Amino acid sequence: MVEPESVELLDMVWPETGLQTSARVPVRPKDALSEDDELELRLDFVTLSLSPLEFIQLASFLRLCVDGLLDHHPGLQRAVITAFDLRE
Repeated sequence: MVEPESVELLDMVWPETGLQTSARVPVRPKDALSEDDELELRLDFVTLSLSPLEFIQLASFLRLCVDGLLDHHPGLQRAVITAFDLRE
């Protein structure tokens, strides 16, 4: 079986922690991604293969967890600001 061509959405190492992260998706025409496709999410040594819906659900879950964590520990907001400071 030939693996479909994929494109890297994002590949980065977080400087504060050294966490290596990347995401790859199959190459498809616009709006042609289906639930039969698999997206690859890598976090250091863990690789997840997820359907597009599972990927979105996981991202939503993580966002809700971050919101809950910040409700309990608002001092961590600085980590959010640092994570999205792309000027460096």
